Amino acid sequence: MTPRPAAPPPLAVLQHLVNTRELLENHDDLTAPAGLVAWAEAEGLPCPPRPTQADLTRVRRFREALRQLLHRGEGAPAAAAELNGELARTGTRPLLHAGPPGTEFTGDATTPLDVAITRVLATLITASLDGSLSRLKICGAEDCLWAYYDRSPNAASRWCETSVCGARHKMRAYRARQAAAAQPS
Repeated sequence: MTPRPAAPPPLAVLQHLVNTRELLENHDDLTAPAGLVAWAEAEGLPCPPRPTQADLTRVRRFREALRQLLHRGEGAPAAAAELNGELARTGTRPLLHAGPPGTEFTGDATTPLDVAITRVLATLITASLDGSLSRLKICGAEDCLWAYYDRSPNAASRWCETSVCGARHKMRAYRARQAAAAQPS
């Protein structure tokens, strides 16, 4: 799927990670080591040269927790717990500088994957603090759940693509109303 334009940097790394899984196409880029390496290289992140099945499982859990957090639904508390577990596992923490203000994060990385996850977590934390994370959303269509950046003036978009997911939702609602009206009382 190629809906709206990509999120601006640095939010794009979060969007691209979530969108490594397409529910509508039943496709997941992170089922094989080459997919994880390709994603990391595209984002300029370190990655083990030969990711293990455990690495793939970890990144997929991380991705789905991020999706749930961005969806802001009932799964958000469990997602936050998963992401907080990664914060603890990687030792991600902010660094203070005596020079000009800025945000930098470090972690107790022991593997290239830890470094990559630390960088993604740093982006998540920074975007949460500066408010830009509120514009990175998950499509309201339960069979889509694509991450998109809401550029609307009031940040009220619900669909990754109104002409696709929004139209399907509206058609289903219309048909449900028609069926209800056709039922004898």
